[in-house]
Amino acid sequence: MILQAKNLTKVFGGVIANKEINLNVEEGTVTALIGPNGSGKTTFINQVSGVLKPTSGQILFKDKDITSLEAHDISRIGIARTFQKIRLFEKLTVIENVLVARRKFFKCGFLDIVFHTKRLKNEEKEQLDIALNLLQRLGLADEAWKMPGELPYGKRRALEIARALALEPKLLLLDEPAAGMTRNEFASIIDIIQKLKEQGITMLLVEHTMAFIRETSDKVYVLNFGEVIAEGTFEEMEHDPAVVAAYLGEESV
Repeated sequence: MILQAKNLTKVFGGVIANKEINLNVEEGTVTALIGPNGSGKTTFINQVSGVLKPTSGQILFKDKDITSLEAHDISRIGIARTFQKIRLFEKLTVIENVLVARRKFFKCGFLDIVFHTKRLKNEEKEQLDIALNLLQRLGLADEAWKMPGELPYGKRRALEIARALALEPKLLLLDEPAAGMTRNEFASIIDIIQKLKEQGITMLLVEHTMAFIRETSDKVYVLNFGEVIAEGTFEEMEHDPAVVAAYLGEESV
């Protein structure tokens, strides 16, 4: 398992947002976390990414306990994420947004920068090529020198995913990647997730749209009132009476 949550619990005052969640993510798979609004999905993602600290329980990443690590340390060891509300650097170009995430891979030092050495020029070209390749993979190559504000919503979401991938994560966390999309944008994001999966990228995603889960996920965990009430394949979950009652309503998908 690349990720394991063991009895993960988060309490805000007297409100239990997550209660003893046990969840496993296998390497090379897409795992989905679904549930009604307020069921604790984003709270769980925030704990895995270090934005929130658990009240109790344990998070293991590649068998290493990361429960107490800060967000920047978790990013450094190989977990990247996107957010429900897109967070881009609006005053930087599309490619500069990706290059910001590549900063940790630069090896040149202060003197290289001062004297603008050949080593610096070579490294800048290498990182630029990597960034352009990422944009190509996500269908953004033609927008590389535009500003984020010039992009339609779906491509802004793709850019956020590209920036997360620029960190070369072992695990990618996606918080509602299809939220607010048109039909065409929705299909485009599904295609991106499927291609990333084919490339062996492990993903844990939160999503509301059942069609998205059906097309992308290998395993599904269902949360209700902060607890896991069911787990299995999408086909198993769409016919599970507890899931239908808690999340999908009285009718199946």
